Amino acid sequence: MKKLLTIFLLAATLGAYGQWDTAGLRLQRLEVVPALSATALMATGTIFTYNPAANSVALSLRDKVVSSHNPKLHFDDYIQYLPAAVPLALNLCGVKGKHSFGRLLMLEGGSYLLGAGWLTAFKYGLAVQRPDGSRFNSFPSGHTFTAFTGAEILRREYGEEYPWLAVAGYAVATTVALMRIYNNRHWLGDVCAGAGLGILSVTLVYWTLE
Repeated sequence: MKKLLTIFLLAATLGAYGQWDTAGLRLQRLEVVPALSATALMATGTIFTYNPAANSVALSLRDKVVSSHNPKLHFDDYIQYLPAAVPLALNLCGVKGKHSFGRLLMLEGGSYLLGAGWLTAFKYGLAVQRPDGSRFNSFPSGHTFTAFTGAEILRREYGEEYPWLAVAGYAVATTVALMRIYNNRHWLGDVCAGAGLGILSVTLVYWTLE
């Protein structure tokens, strides 16, 4: 049942492209590379979660990274918001990106709202147990979703003129993903899916509202 729900949600995400296109939106507005990258990340996360061979790899990685002697580091709870905060702060300080502050705020809010809906459906519909055994809402990683959503927005707003900002944003997002595994809060599949979900949410919102 869980596998079927995963397949259904992924198919619905891909099928949305055709629905929006028939509503009169131009396909040229969709950035194909981010959309494909996001879909690949979500598919990879699903494979690492439900395929037995791939899941054993994720389990082995967890066992190598996580130790009872590891000090728990919680800075990922805070830096997950950094990539999203940077474009807003730069815009307010007069460093203009692609959009005005109001438009940027709408695009960020739409991206997080859309992604949060999918995130909730996955987390509580699939009910994957966290590696530390605490709860059954592991897949996908919410922290990773938050960080990669912000990183993709930062790339779109400032990446052309300030490419180092885009690199920094994705570096922070990747750090958050790695820390979720290190702190034994998420599996490899969880963070892959969370990253893909964040990028896909931004891609669709920019495509429809930009």
